[in-house]
Amino acid sequence: MRIPNVDTLADLIDRLIVEVNKLAYFENKKRDEHAKDSPDAELIAQWDNLSRDCCEYRSLLKSKINEVFSEVIASGEYKTLREVRTFRPPAKRLSDLLAERCEEVSQRLADELCGS
Repeated sequence: MRIPNVDTLADLIDRLIVEVNKLAYFENKKRDEHAKDSPDAELIAQWDNLSRDCCEYRSLLKSKINEVFSEVIASGEYKTLREVRTFRPPAKRLSDLLAERCEEVSQRLADELCGS
């Protein structure tokens, strides 16, 4: 059983997207530094280390995604725990409040017109 915000397919794909974006960012920074007239070797090494970390995590996420798909194909089902939300809808909806306000305004107008 998959746990929301931990190991569902959507969570894994979301993390993969983030890691791919980070990897591209670090690779671009490294490429930009290499293109300078006097590149900073320490900065290039820093970008390279960050890039490698992203690359490793990306590979791990891809493996986990493959595992999830394999489980789904083998079992024919995809089970997750129900995600409990802390959000509770308000007692009254906006449309209810607007309807009440319109009724109040129309009643006040009717009272004013009948009283005149």
